Amino acid sequence: MLRRFLRARDLNVEKAASLLLRYLKWRRSFVPRGFISEDEIRNEIAKEKMFLQGVDKKERPIMVALGVRHTYYDRDLEEFK
Repeated sequence: MLRRFLRARDLNVEKAASLLLRYLKWRRSFVPRGFISEDEIRNEIAKEKMFLQGVDKKERPIMVALGVRHTYYDRDLEEFK
């Protein structure tokens, strides 16, 4: 993750650190508990837009997202927020 921020700022450590801190602050405000529960996105799960395809060599989950199943006109805006 650190490499991503360094690349974004041409390996400038000070700028990358600043960007990382802003990201962490945003992340804490956007996802305060650190995760999104299934109850909060029940309708999105029901549409089967995304599913797990297994794990990679480092045992990280592989997720497949089907963009064609994303329909903006039939979503609940309160759930989206």
